[in-house]
Amino acid sequence: MSKIGHNEPPKTLEDFLIKDQNDKSTGRIKLTNTIIKKYLTKRYDAAIDKYLAATVNDSEKVGLKARANVGGSKSFYYKQDPKGKKANGKRFNSVYHHLGNFPEMSVDSARSLVDDLKHAIKLGRDPKSVIKERRKSKTLLEVVELWKEKDLYKSTRFAASTIKDTEQRLRNWIHLKAYKASTNKVIAANYADLKIGFKRMVEITKSDLSAWHAAISKAGTYQANRTLDDMSIIFNWALEEKIIKENICKFKKSEKNEENDRLDDVDPYSLIEWRLIRKAALKVIKEEPRVFLAAMAILLYLYCGRRYKSEILSLRWNQIDWDANKVRLPKTKTGKSQFSIHKMSRWVLRQLWKYNKENYKGKKAKTIKAAYLFPATKKSKKPYLQDIRKTWVKVCNIGGVRIEELVLLRHTWACLALIASNGNIKLVKDEGGWKTYKMVERYAKYNERHLQKQSEVIGSYLARAKA
Repeated sequence: MSKIGHNEPPKTLEDFLIKDQNDKSTGRIKLTNTIIKKYLTKRYDAAIDKYLAATVNDSEKVGLKARANVGGSKSFYYKQDPKGKKANGKRFNSVYHHLGNFPEMSVDSARSLVDDLKHAIKLGRDPKSVIKERRKSKTLLEVVELWKEKDLYKSTRFAASTIKDTEQRLRNWIHLKAYKASTNKVIAANYADLKIGFKRMVEITKSDLSAWHAAISKAGTYQANRTLDDMSIIFNWALEEKIIKENICKFKKSEKNEENDRLDDVDPYSLIEWRLIRKAALKVIKEEPRVFLAAMAILLYLYCGRRYKSEILSLRWNQIDWDANKVRLPKTKTGKSQFSIHKMSRWVLRQLWKYNKENYKGKKAKTIKAAYLFPATKKSKKPYLQDIRKTWVKVCNIGGVRIEELVLLRHTWACLALIASNGNIKLVKDEGGWKTYKMVERYAKYNERHLQKQSEVIGSYLARAKA
């Protein structure tokens, strides 16, 4: 193939023809989706004043042809040359199999189907039956819906929060029906790479998934990695269900977006800041009854370090074991869990119990909201508080501390708990509800780095000190 640069762009399909060592055309082209889209066009024959179909041969798969039809459509064909000869000694006529239309079928999908056809022919199967099976195969959208119905909703390994998050990601990036305007903007700008849900699953290639992942990354790198993880689970399930023959959704860590630990970007609150937050929350509790519950939730979160959305705000009174000094969590992100009630958290629980008795008397005591520690104060889909961020900003402003994401309180609790327990990683892991020691070790490493940093500051000060 001749060299083509910016100053000498290709004008015809012939510019892509591969040449042999004698500089003669082989009549083959290394087909790509771009070449077929831009350069494969019907040809005009001036002698007969008619348009004719144009056909090119693929250099990568012998027998694969792409054709621009007179009507304007583009198709893939496979040319089968039967072995043996007729009784008169002549070879059997070639048989042409229509594989599919472009761009619904990509070059990689066509090559994959040619491999399947060649394998089927070796086994004595009719190639037409293989093509028929391929055309009947399910789209990724159909497989996703099956997986949700048979695995996501029925398996006990998925927590309610996991199901909700997974559903939203699939709605955004497979169904392409997002709620947020910013997400819809990304979908519109990258639709060609994101529409893999409409492809047959057996025809999806790793290149398709890479382009899909890259497009989602424009909306968020973390979100793109999580959605790719979802897809890996779905492909594994499809392989087990024999919907596909191979799981091509396997990506190394280096092939995904790099994810920085939150502690690499933002320092947890110091003990001094922690105390200022506590003091400010207590002030809000005392002076602003309208946000009493939200401030109490922040205080309990500050004391226990559990996941505030799924483990604190949704707490029910029947989960509080006063005798054992434990809060039982039957279902969390990491399975069944519990955490201890200590002096400070007990005070919060008693104040909440007092609030419950004062506000849910008589018939109200039997309502759904009365069963929760943090009942919703407004009409909402769920009977308990959902969002405490406005109160959190108010507390930070009153305390005069920096405003960070609420999740930083969990990281702060872990770092302070490790210091208070003299580095007892098991204790912090169990009380904080982490699944593995690895998750807690990052806080221990942060404390070590922080201590080293402070030690260097002291050393520099002493070095500069005058005798």
